[in-house]
Amino acid sequence: LPSLQDATKVIRSAHLTGLRPIVTVTFEAPVNTERQKPQELQIEMKGAPYRLQGPCASEEVCRMCWYTPMPMTKRSVVMEVLVKSNGLGLEVDDKRFVMNINGYVKETETGLQSSLGEKVTSLAEMISLDSRSRPIWSTFNQAPVLILGGFQDYKIILVSDSEFADFTAVEVGIDSCWIGSVNCPLDSFSSSIFDAIATESVLLLRQNQLVYYFTGNYSVLFLPVPGSGLWTRVLNNICVSRLNPVHFPHNDSEFVIALGGGVQEGEFFLGTIRGMACGPAHSPRELCWFIPAEDLPLYDLVNYIHLSDFPQRSPISYFILSYVGEFVCVTVSEEIWFSVEGSSVVVRLYPSEPWDMFFSLQLMRGSKDFSFNETFVSLFFNKEGLQQLVYIPDGHGEGKLIKRNFPLHYILDSQYIKFFHPCSFSVMRLEDLPAPQRFTRMEHYCTEPPEVMDRTGFHNNVSLAVYQGLIFQLLWLHADYSRPYADPVHDPTWRWWKNRKQYGYFFYVASNGNSSGGVYVDMEGYTKIYDLQPNNQLPSKIYLDKNNVFSFSVFLSIRSKAQSSKRGESPILLPVPRGSWIRAFLPQLRSPPDQHPANSPHQVTIRDTGQYPEQELSGTKLLKSSMALKVAQRLDCHLGYAMVPIFIGCPPGKRLAFDITRTLKYTTKQNKRYFDCIHKNPELPCFFFNDVFYPFFLIQDMVTGDSGPFMGSYMLRIIGGGPYSESRIRLYSPSEILDYNTPQILVTCSGRRDAVTILKASRQAGHPGPTLMASFPSCRWICEQNSPCYDVVPLDLTAPDYFFLVEVSNRAVDKSTYCDYDLEFVIHIHGLRLSPSRAIAFMKLSRCQPDESPQQQFRDWPYRFLKGTGVLHSHRRGNSTSPPAFPRQISMAVLTGIVFLYVLHQVLGPVIGAGFTRLIQRFEEALAVRTDELRLPTPPCQPSCPPGHG
Repeated sequence: LPSLQDATKVIRSAHLTGLRPIVTVTFEAPVNTERQKPQELQIEMKGAPYRLQGPCASEEVCRMCWYTPMPMTKRSVVMEVLVKSNGLGLEVDDKRFVMNINGYVKETETGLQSSLGEKVTSLAEMISLDSRSRPIWSTFNQAPVLILGGFQDYKIILVSDSEFADFTAVEVGIDSCWIGSVNCPLDSFSSSIFDAIATESVLLLRQNQLVYYFTGNYSVLFLPVPGSGLWTRVLNNICVSRLNPVHFPHNDSEFVIALGGGVQEGEFFLGTIRGMACGPAHSPRELCWFIPAEDLPLYDLVNYIHLSDFPQRSPISYFILSYVGEFVCVTVSEEIWFSVEGSSVVVRLYPSEPWDMFFSLQLMRGSKDFSFNETFVSLFFNKEGLQQLVYIPDGHGEGKLIKRNFPLHYILDSQYIKFFHPCSFSVMRLEDLPAPQRFTRMEHYCTEPPEVMDRTGFHNNVSLAVYQGLIFQLLWLHADYSRPYADPVHDPTWRWWKNRKQYGYFFYVASNGNSSGGVYVDMEGYTKIYDLQPNNQLPSKIYLDKNNVFSFSVFLSIRSKAQSSKRGESPILLPVPRGSWIRAFLPQLRSPPDQHPANSPHQVTIRDTGQYPEQELSGTKLLKSSMALKVAQRLDCHLGYAMVPIFIGCPPGKRLAFDITRTLKYTTKQNKRYFDCIHKNPELPCFFFNDVFYPFFLIQDMVTGDSGPFMGSYMLRIIGGGPYSESRIRLYSPSEILDYNTPQILVTCSGRRDAVTILKASRQAGHPGPTLMASFPSCRWICEQNSPCYDVVPLDLTAPDYFFLVEVSNRAVDKSTYCDYDLEFVIHIHGLRLSPSRAIAFMKLSRCQPDESPQQQFRDWPYRFLKGTGVLHSHRRGNSTSPPAFPRQISMAVLTGIVFLYVLHQVLGPVIGAGFTRLIQRFEEALAVRTDELRLPTPPCQPSCPPGHG
């Protein structure tokens, strides 16, 4: 209780001194992007102070906390949360944790339970001091749940959705069969789960030579079928000796590798996980190789390096990769070694003198995360660095699994406590970095809690509910902004603040403390940020489009000669690109005579070579590369190293949008008129069939906020359509698309490119249709015979409508970018013409029948018109051939009269009305003049008589 009271006082003091936590939630894009474009998204929320209920003796605020909503988006199951201070009040450290969705639990009457098997409450019998460590395998940054097996003689795994900040031990429900044969012999049987791999939506296990998988229940991923109810065995005809992960997804799929055993030894099988389907693909044995423990391949898989200090007596058991250049290997004797890519020097972290010193200091401090009897369970990297899992018994037959930071940098720095430092420089400083969002493609939203009218400033349940609703609405606006029609302002929040004239009134009411519900929402506090600052740090990742350039400056602070181990040596900066898709440039700079050459700025330039041969959709099928920035020094100098992943292709967050605002203005200007539909839809304006159509498009960057006209070439084709309503649109078959667009019978457009090579490329790309330039193209709707919009039957006395599904793409015709700006949108056309044959049939069937009265003719005309034009082929009710009970035929004279009166009303009506108005005005003016003439003259005023006269 004293510690709780102290914490309460600290929190209250922090609040009173201005501290307010800022929570940033980053959403990881899913592997499969079929239903949603890939995106990098994060939202920043400020905490809302909340007073906790409870007894309070003397002070108004005894216990309090801060609340923020927990946002969620579609198709994202991995979320990272970063909590930091606003810089006021008490100084607190940043805190990072994950909030992932666990799809392997089910709700029962007694609460949530694991779907994978039975929960295990004690680990004491499963973990011993001589247990070996094992790796945690998963798809990098995509698996919401991590699993760990390897418990001797137990089919138990540890399941965690928080990077093992907490976990659940589960005995998996598999059959544990003993299936041995001549082709797949087994020396001994074990219940242990030898290999365990976690992907985005599937878990895979290997027990003996058997492989099982379990699919999670992730409705947010829009999987085609629900999750598994039981473990399912796969690879039944393969003798599996090892199950290995593939750490990165590719082409919307995840992969695992199964190594063959028995008669299949030396072969491996590639399993593909796409959505929820698992399927193996056999690969020949020539692709397998074995590497000695002290030889490692480089990133190009051609050159090898020799680990000079690695002992040959200790084979490597497994590797732990950070994917930013650092890696750790664990040997069969549980030694931990460290190195960086591109270096041939390895450092033993454990056992070592710096480790013993650090371990002793932790024991002296009384830390509960360290013990002499601890068991090393596993290692893994996260964004906080190298993490270690250890099991510490409590001496009473139980114990606990601890996740702790491994003192990597402490051990490396402790080895340099010498008279001379192996590095001749002390600090590598980065400057002149560009704005990060252009290259990281991270969309960033900033929000604030609503204002409350309470004088203490504390929120209540109502204001917190409003805060949650605003965050949900903001994310909904973000998702809805991907529609094909562009808003007049390129910002998802525009629909909130477009009516900003009303803000003044609500602000005035709130400033007087009279807001409805005691809550005031300032919409200016919900914005999308486009200009985040680099903070002199390399970005976490870099996306490069065709011929894009990323450049920055590097400064090296040189040590004095007394501090350096070698006199006169100068560090050399080497940017090392990985792969042939990028190039790194480091121009030679001349420094002033009184300045050391290394103290001068080094300009580093990373450039795309433009050799990626494809055009793909935004954020899909990217080529993964990297750039390692290192300083060429002595081999034992581990400073001056940085590595950044680089993705080549079309970056996420770019899109092509239909510029409906400019299209309407320019089409109206050129046609000198605009006929909208009778029933108007602001989200889908109409275009008249007989008017020339001038389409315009925008290239919009959802990350930087840039929006401008598309100036390249593109192909336009009709891929679907339907009459009367948008719900009746159907997609055309490939043969229909080719027939309707190759000889243009639906729409004809001018502004084509004359280059035969471009037209040939468009045909080879499978996109039949006119190839247009973006500078003022014009299209006419023609709807010729044999087209789907030809001869559409009207449903009433108005001309029929037709909805065209149009596809626009720059693929194979615009070589200035890696992006395939593929756009599909609907165009509403009204005023379609009747075919000549149907128009003549209409006139024939509208003539007067001599044997029928005018009333009968009026009642029968729709029936005869539909039957004569082929729409209504037959109408029989038993043996009766009488027409249905609706109004009959109308005479031609009546129809002509109605049309004539309508024309008179539309053309002469305004003229007659204006003339009649002028006639009335002149009559009133004449009447006023005549009234003035007939008015009698008024006699002049006579002064009153003086008093006494009369």
